[in-house]
Amino acid sequence: MRVKRYDVVVIGSGPGGEGAAMKLVKSGKRVAIIEAYDKVGGGCTHWGTIPSKALRHNIQLLRDYRRNPLFQHTQDQVQVEYSDLLQATGEVINEQVRSRLRHYARNRVDVIHGLARFVGTHQVEVAQSGGVGEEIVAEHFVIATGSRPYHPEDVDFNHPRVLDSDSVLRLDRTPDSITIYGAGVIG
Repeated sequence: MRVKRYDVVVIGSGPGGEGAAMKLVKSGKRVAIIEAYDKVGGGCTHWGTIPSKALRHNIQLLRDYRRNPLFQHTQDQVQVEYSDLLQATGEVINEQVRSRLRHYARNRVDVIHGLARFVGTHQVEVAQSGGVGEEIVAEHFVIATGSRPYHPEDVDFNHPRVLDSDSVLRLDRTPDSITIYGAGVIG
């Protein structure tokens, strides 16, 4: 197993991890980011804020189009399904990932994909796909592993029509209506 050395290793490439990595590298530290998923950006980019805002924006554009008298004669010609909205959202996500990768490369932050596990005070082992692993040694670590949707105990998330902010992005049909519980950024 090969060993890499850094001043600081950041575990998680969401907004918290990215911000920490950039602050550290700008202060002269040699920094790496470890990301468990195959693409950088964390939950914010892949199933949180960015997708929800992209969906909201595209739905608003569609709504404005449908309400605009100038386009009334073309409405029968345009059919937009939820899968179309998700595809457009995917394009936004992919551009965000590309942008972040350029940002890391420009600032000389190494991006390591795999699952980090502490094996010592100043050492993590990163399990990567295909069974390959890396050992990473650093003086300091920042743990920025993100969050997940809140599931109140009195809501049955096993019900097929009850979705959280992650599972709504995997919906394979166009809902006739939707009720959103929660008024945060993602809601």
